[in-house]
Amino acid sequence: MQHALMRTWNYWKENKDPDEPIDLRHYMAIGKISEALSQHANEAYTELVQTDQDICQVIFKALTEKGADNKGVRRQVKLGDLARISGYTEQDIVRVVDVFREHGRSFLTPAINITLNSDSIIEISHESLMRIWQRLKMWVDEEAESAQLYKRLSNAAELYQVGKVDLWKPPDLQIAIQWKRDRKPTKAWANRYSPYFERAMLFLDTSKTVYESEQRSKELLQKRMIQRTKMVAIILGIAF
Repeated sequence: MQHALMRTWNYWKENKDPDEPIDLRHYMAIGKISEALSQHANEAYTELVQTDQDICQVIFKALTEKGADNKGVRRQVKLGDLARISGYTEQDIVRVVDVFREHGRSFLTPAINITLNSDSIIEISHESLMRIWQRLKMWVDEEAESAQLYKRLSNAAELYQVGKVDLWKPPDLQIAIQWKRDRKPTKAWANRYSPYFERAMLFLDTSKTVYESEQRSKELLQKRMIQRTKMVAIILGIAF
């Protein structure tokens, strides 16, 4: 409620007609109490250029996780760790974080007047943001799915190492390759879920290499069979 009232007041000051009192239209314009927080967060997000939007997504995914009740749970993460998780520089992280902790927003802590360094703890300030901001709820779901796939991959790599399972094949292999291409996981990110990142990536790369080699062998065999069939057809045609 406090946030909605603040947003209504600010919108009225910036958009009022001459001598117009604060009214219902100003309250409706900021999304009412149900959408004010989400709408405000989206405004901050749309201010970012594409690269910073990508960084923003990684930051908020790192600051939240899906709890046992399938709701978002806040996490405290050092700025230096956010840089390692995302693969971007600390300056990149600070640039995006500052947009979400500026005066009148304060979606992230610490406050804007505090200078950030590698050991600064970054956290979502509004617990309700994880319930109301639809974009963040979508990110939380994506992060949970990504973590689940990585843990499956890591577990399969462990079992393969002791000879209990085979290398992955489609459709699991195709899904994992697409996940790696889109998600671009870093070791720092993976360590949150399983510390054996190199082994998991080696398992995935080996699965891809072996599968592609098998496919090339099959294609070569098919070509030879076709050539043999053509040759037999020619011989039989001449004999006839």
